[in-house]
Amino acid sequence: MTPDEKHAYARAFPIHVGVDTAKTFHVLVAQGPDGQRSAPLKVLVSRAGFLATDAHLRRLFPDYAPSQMLVGLEFAGHHGFTFARFLADRGYPVVNVLPAHTNRSKELEDNSPLKTDAKDAAQIAKLVSLGIFVRFPFLTTPYVELRLLSVQRHRLTVEATRFKNRLQGVLDLAWPEFLGHFSGLHKRTPLAILERWPLPQEFARAAPQTVGRYIRAASRGHVSKERIAVLRQSARDTIALTQATPERRLEITQLLARWALVRAQLAEVEARIAVLVEQCPEAKVLLSVPEISSACAATIVSELGTPADFQHPRQVLKLAGMNLVGRQSGQTEGRRRQSKRGRPMLRRQLFLLAGRWCQPRGLYRPEYEAMRARGVPGTKAVCTMARKLVPLLLMIMQTGEPFDAARWRGNRRQAAA
Repeated sequence: MTPDEKHAYARAFPIHVGVDTAKTFHVLVAQGPDGQRSAPLKVLVSRAGFLATDAHLRRLFPDYAPSQMLVGLEFAGHHGFTFARFLADRGYPVVNVLPAHTNRSKELEDNSPLKTDAKDAAQIAKLVSLGIFVRFPFLTTPYVELRLLSVQRHRLTVEATRFKNRLQGVLDLAWPEFLGHFSGLHKRTPLAILERWPLPQEFARAAPQTVGRYIRAASRGHVSKERIAVLRQSARDTIALTQATPERRLEITQLLARWALVRAQLAEVEARIAVLVEQCPEAKVLLSVPEISSACAATIVSELGTPADFQHPRQVLKLAGMNLVGRQSGQTEGRRRQSKRGRPMLRRQLFLLAGRWCQPRGLYRPEYEAMRARGVPGTKAVCTMARKLVPLLLMIMQTGEPFDAARWRGNRRQAAA
């Protein structure tokens, strides 16, 4: 909705309720039809506390039904989601008031930077009555499952990267030459070697026949005898630190075990995501787009929610924080940039997808090269391509029509002509 539409929507409700959420309790203030705001109410985060709040609102406004009370919640992280679901199940319309709006407007009434839960709740109620809020997305079951798994996959990926970086840091001192023999530490062969011989001294002392058989089995014959000999020679000539070798060995083995556990959990989550993507039509049709994996499709769909709720691609860009903002005063106009006020996981997936489309064989490679030739930085060029992807992805999800490369190229040629 536009700001004017939000204001008209809010004025249709005689009662406006503001809730400042927290971990153990929330603070609620209600504004009646006469514009007067009630005393703050402490809402305990429990079934009894929620029921008492429902009874309090009905007792405070006995002539009005819950459907006539617009409730705005300012969320503190994930706290408040259980209360929002409780209110929605009871028939209360629920919207979301952004913390930035509350913080910027808290001095308008009393010209004081004082911040309290009661003051914030009262200010939230006023903002709701003015139509300053955003829609609260109540997701249905398939979208909730995809959202949870996408977030879990992202966190596991971050943990896996952290363990890999820590292991590389330890090897820089315990076996500096090791990483130079392999293209990546995450490959099967280097991991197998480190699990069997964490330190270069152990690897150099091992029997040549044992080392050869083990590495050939781990690499499935892809590591030649010459490479094995070079690796053994580097282990003998290592410049690794020899102090506290038992402690370094223990750290390497523990990091390998924890990293392996995270990788196993990540594989389990990704397998579950692949199953759910096949069951979700909007996510499944995204798989027809080049370079979109099950994880990418799940993240995009789960972050958007129901695609039919969006009237224009600009709404998706704003949700992702990819809408352009800038400052203009008279004839002076500042540099435009992305607002980055949105969902970072959605913005990240769109950026990564655009990056893959800008690769040498990608569909956006000609446009990317043209922008680079004009002096546009690479990151800015990829961001531009990501913004161009949004209308295509939204149309595919809303219509359910798979991506047609020939039709897409034809439409682009017509637009260019």
